[in-house]
Formats: sequence, C-alpha cells, structure tokens
Amino acid sequence: MSGGRHAVPVDVHLLAVREGKNGSEVLLSRRAGGVYAAGLWHLPSGHVDGPFENVVTALVRETAEETGLVVDPADVRAAVTVHHRAPSGSARIGILFEVRRWSGTPEIREPDVCDGMDWFPFDVLPDPMVAYCRAGLDAYRAGAGVALHFQEPDDPIGYDCDPALDRLRLVPGIGAGAGAAERGPGAAVKGFAERAVGRVAAWTDVSWARENSRVWQARGAAGGTWFVKVHQNEEFHRREVAALRGWVPGLGGAGPRLVAADPESRAIVVTAVEGRPLHGMVLTGAEERSVFEAIGALAARVHASPLTLHEVAGDGAPAGPYDRMERRLEAARALLEPGDEERVRAAVATAQASGPLAPVMTHGDLQLRNLLLGADGTVRVIDFARSEPQPGVRDFVRFLDRFEEREDLAAAFFTGYGRRPTPAEEAHLVAGAALDAVSGIAFGTRTGDPELVERGRRTLARLATGSVRPGALRPACTLPRPGVPHPAGTLPPAHGAEPIALAPSSTDTRRDRDGHLPAAALPSKAAPVSAPPPAGILVRACAVITNADELCLIHRRRPTGDQYSLPGGLRHLGESTTDALVRELAEELGFDALKTPEPPVLRWVQYQRTTRPRTPGLFERLHLVHTLTVPDSDRALIATTEQDADDGARVVWIPVGQAAGLHLYPAVGAVLTGLSGPPDEPVELPAMVDGTYVWR
Repeated sequence: MSGGRHAVPVDVHLLAVREGKNGSEVLLSRRAGGVYAAGLWHLPSGHVDGPFENVVTALVRETAEETGLVVDPADVRAAVTVHHRAPSGSARIGILFEVRRWSGTPEIREPDVCDGMDWFPFDVLPDPMVAYCRAGLDAYRAGAGVALHFQEPDDPIGYDCDPALDRLRLVPGIGAGAGAAERGPGAAVKGFAERAVGRVAAWTDVSWARENSRVWQARGAAGGTWFVKVHQNEEFHRREVAALRGWVPGLGGAGPRLVAADPESRAIVVTAVEGRPLHGMVLTGAEERSVFEAIGALAARVHASPLTLHEVAGDGAPAGPYDRMERRLEAARALLEPGDEERVRAAVATAQASGPLAPVMTHGDLQLRNLLLGADGTVRVIDFARSEPQPGVRDFVRFLDRFEEREDLAAAFFTGYGRRPTPAEEAHLVAGAALDAVSGIAFGTRTGDPELVERGRRTLARLATGSVRPGALRPACTLPRPGVPHPAGTLPPAHGAEPIALAPSSTDTRRDRDGHLPAAALPSKAAPVSAPPPAGILVRACAVITNADELCLIHRRRPTGDQYSLPGGLRHLGESTTDALVRELAEELGFDALKTPEPPVLRWVQYQRTTRPRTPGLFERLHLVHTLTVPDSDRALIATTEQDADDGARVVWIPVGQAAGLHLYPAVGAVLTGLSGPPDEPVELPAMVDGTYVWR
C-alpha cells in the first residue's frame, strides 16, 4: 500500500429537470467572482458538510442556499456518479441527483459567486460550460449510473467539443454486456425500437414484478427517453394501439404518444409521460382529495371519448361485463372462503336484473399504478392494454377499496367526474368489484402480488356484510350537481343519476404551494332547493367583486330594461370551480385574481331553472357566487368593457346599496347589503324560477 489512504471531497449536484416547450430542460447557474471556473455554466452544487451530513441532506441544503428551491428529500432521485480528476490533478466524487418536484421559483441566492441562472434544453446547452458538469450531463442522458472523467494536465476547464478532449468514460452497469440479453428486449424488438427513435444508449427494465410484464425505458444516444412495451397477447396489443391511435390523443397530453407499433413482435414505442406513479406516493389529505378530483375529471374525459368498436374488438363485439364470470370463479374457487362464490353470483344477478348499461370508452385498468402525478400537479394516465367499450363503472372498481376507507376521496372523485352513479350503475359497480376481487385473488396468488390478494379479500368480506357500496356514494343532500361541460356540448348524465354533494369548502382558501387556488365546493350540510333539477345542468362560477363600498358589474341594455351581471362564466371540463372563476375573470375583465391579497371565497349557491325569451325549453344553471375584495391598485387593472364580448357591454362600479336594487344576474341583490366576513359554509339562496325571476 502506498503512502496512506486516498481521500477525495464529495460533491452533490442538482439536476432540476422540467418539461419545456421543446422538451426536457435543466437548471444551470453561471459561476462568478473569485471561485473556480468563474464565467462558466455549471449545475447548482456544493460539498457535503462533514461526516455527519448525508449526500441527500447536502443536496437539499445546497439547493435551498443557491437557488431558493425547497426540495423534499423523498423527491430526490440518484442519477449518476462521476469520478472526476481536474487538469490540476485534484480528484473528487460528484453525485448528480435528479429532482422533478419542488416548491418555489429558482433565483440567484448567492450573487457573490453566481451571476446567472436559467433553464436550458438538454440539446441546446450553453457555452462556455464546465467540462466536468457537461460530462455528468452527458452520462445522465446516456442512462449511465457511474462515469469516469479524468482530465489531462493541459485540458481546458471549460467544455470543448473537440473529440480529442473527450475524457468521459461510461462504466457499464449490470444491464449491459453479458447480462443484456436477459435484462433488455430481444434483438428484434431492439431493432424495431431503434428504427423508430434512433440509437438507444441504455435500456432499463421497468417491468412490474409479475409474469408477462415486459416494459423498458430507452434512453437515446442523442438524448430523449421513450418506453418500449411488448404485450403478452395479440388482444392486448390491438387494444392499446387502438386506444393510442384513437381516443388517447384527445386527452390533450394526459397520456403518451404512440411513436411506432409492430404487430409481429406485439411491441410499441411510446413517449415518456412526465410524472411519478401515484401508487405508494405519500400525500396530505388535501393533496389526496385534489388528486382524486382530478382522476374523476380524467375518467369523465375518457368516457366522453368516441367509441372505436371496430378498432378495439376487430371483427367481433366486445365481451360483456359478466361473460367471463365462470372462468374467473373457476380460477379462484380453491382460494375463496365459504359463501364467497354464492355472494358474487348474487351480486351479478342483481346487476343483471337492473338492466344493461350503455357502453362508453373505458381505460379498463384505472388504478393508482397506472396514474402519474406531474410536478405541475397534472394527473396523467398510462397502460391502455385493457381499454375497450364497457360500462363506465368498470373504471371505478379499483378505487372502491379506497373509497370505503376514505369517503372524502369518493366525494372528490365524483365531484371531478361530474355526477354520482345511478342506482343501476351502483348495482353493476358492486358486481364488477366482486368479480374483480375474485380475479385479483387468483392472479395475485399466482404472481406473488400480496397487495392484490388482500384487496380482493377485503372486497369480498365487505360483500358478505353488504357494505361494498361506501357511504360516500349515498346521496348527502338534494343539491343539484351538474354534468361536466365538454367542448362539443355536455357530458350527459345517466338516466336516474343522483345529485352529488361537493366536498366541504374550507374557510382557509390560501393558495397552495404551486400558486393555484384550492377548488371551491358546496357544503355537505346545505339545505335542499325547491324542485331539484336533473343532474346534467351546468356550473357557473361568478364573483361579487368589491372595492371600498362599490361593486363591479357588467352592464347590458336590453329591450326590456337594463341587466347587470356578476362577472363569471361556465366551468370547463376538468376544471375546479375556483380555477374556472379565475379564468373567467381574466377573460372578461383582463384581471388576474391569483394576484389579489386575498383569494375569492365561495359564499352563496343559487339554482336557476327558468324560461328565457326567444329560447325554447328551460334554462338551467347552478351559480356558485364568490366574494372578492380588491384594493385600489387592483381595481385600476380591471377593464372598463367586457373583454370577451362583442356587444360593447360596459364594466361599471356601483355602490353596493344601489346595486342591491338592480336587476342582477344571478339574483343576489337581497344579500348584498351588510356584507361581512365569509360564513363557515356557503349559504344556499332561494332558487331562480319563473315567477321569482324574469330574464331581460
């Protein structure tokens, strides 16, 4: 042994990655002052502080100190480790950690050593850049876990594209070399994938730990990430390809894009979907409710997709929901408890007696394992091998277990979906859950998936006590709940659908960490309205905007008299009520309600069912009326004419006492005087019906 132990410093480097307009982007900072490599771009980084600080803690600390970003240690992912030797001969170990989720906005926090900070696409990195940093980024893009970067004494500190100065050497991982045949796809699939996306530098097996799951992450030699999947049979391949070519593009980026499909090998290449799997993710109660509302809205969008029967089912019709019952029971019979089979058959018989349900396009395997939560809070979906036209309740089945434990999640889900299941749908939901439990017990036992087995046993145990239908699905009140607006019209409610009560609205309506307002909602204790409408009406979010003692209104002159409207409009598909309000105020008034000192607060709920001049039939709305107080500085930013109308409607400010006596839409005049702090819960106002309200 020579001279004693060799010790080197350990660096931690932040790989903050986000999705930009032209692909993935990385955050870089420019070194300045008297530090090493001043004037060169580098990853935010620093040293581990002594023997008592671990590398993840150091990364979180250095990130906050240099950029102001707050990173949860649970969101830190090991990317690549680089053993580096500088031209001076000094060596170090650099560990790059990928982070795709954080709080805050990056900013220069140490101006004495940093004079620039910005986002850069991976394929358009800035110049000049520290060669050590560029080597780490190149190794990361190649999918390497470990890399060597030993520079020679005359090498420049800054990166030089001259191949003679390329000192990066990737250390093969266990998935390369002799083990590649077992860990990567076969030669035929590799060749198909590389013909589609170019040379692949690294393959990572990301299959589920169960039989017949064959999925790989492919990192391109020139950058980019894709997923390659080989289906276990032709039916699954046909279904997923039909979904990816048919209705998934209509989700507007909430799913992957099909790059290529090969029917001979039953393989597909799809783009990567940004986000982390919701399965196993630890969230706060409020975050879970927000996520489940988004999942419900996503399910509604899937079910509103056009049916593609011929693409999905080939020459035959799709199987009925109970066609495979006997096969499922046979596979699980030896694993069932006494009485389970009889109860499953009884549940199916009850569902069949309630009548068939109309098919819609379904995902077929909608569960947390197939849902991703992006850094921006967007929920995205993957894996469409079981997609086919079936009753929509098929996509509720694998959440029923969660709904039993958390009724607030059920309420959030069906708020996002737009309506509750009908009694017939509930009967089919119970039957579907029972059969899914039977299949889960058999499949989970065979493949070693204990969670799947236990979920099935819990469902069958609840079936024995008659509690499969959770309390959150029962009607909580008689307030009408609208269907989900859709660009082509509205998502029609199923016949007999129950009204839905939205989750209770908190009096703390501060913005969340991403800068979005929490979704406003109806209280569960609200009183019933007279003559409750069908469940398919639309939600209109509007606001009582006050400044000093004046109220902001939109004024229109009608042949029958003046009409004054509260600013606002209809909620769009997948929007929370408050996000819809913020959007409408921006469109109508040119005003950003997110920047006000206090956010809008839901205060009143009013149902409208009236006739309208020169319009046949009934005109129905559910008005969610918010209050918002703005300072003089914000009032000056509000437009004087309605921005998204072509009739020259004026935006006016009228004393609140005077406004209370005007013809207002909606009819809130009686409650405008004496405004004080918001109530604990929103208050329901008398309904607008013919005889109490006349359109002008």
